[in-house]
Amino acid sequence: MMFQTKKKYFLAFVLLILLVFVRFFEKQLFNDALIDFFQYDYLSEALPKVSLLHIIMVDSMRFWINSLISIAILHLLFPQKDLLKFLFGLYGLVYFISILLFIYQLNHYQTGNYLGLFYVRRVLIQPLLLFILIPGLLFQKQKSH
Repeated sequence: MMFQTKKKYFLAFVLLILLVFVRFFEKQLFNDALIDFFQYDYLSEALPKVSLLHIIMVDSMRFWINSLISIAILHLLFPQKDLLKFLFGLYGLVYFISILLFIYQLNHYQTGNYLGLFYVRRVLIQPLLLFILIPGLLFQKQKSH
């Protein structure tokens, strides 16, 4: 039993390292013009010319890569079938809402008014939900025992 627990936490750690690699190698993995824009010029420059379809596809791919890794981590830590269904539904809902907001922000961007686009994009490209769900699920688990 102790070996299974250590193995589970080791696998979760490896998956967490995968999330770090996605972030560390983002420029090599994703041809996303907004990476450099938000790193350097977003306060004073206009958005770079980007294909709306391309940027949506790239950020969607990144969202789902991060999401699948995050769901795998959560499933290792909280191995309940009902929770797994809930997580896929939750991530799907967050994606749907975020991508609609992202498209809206891209189409209505004004130079210097970057916060909406910046934060909606953060939801899409960072595994933020994982770091919100882990403490929440731990709290729920402790409360139910």
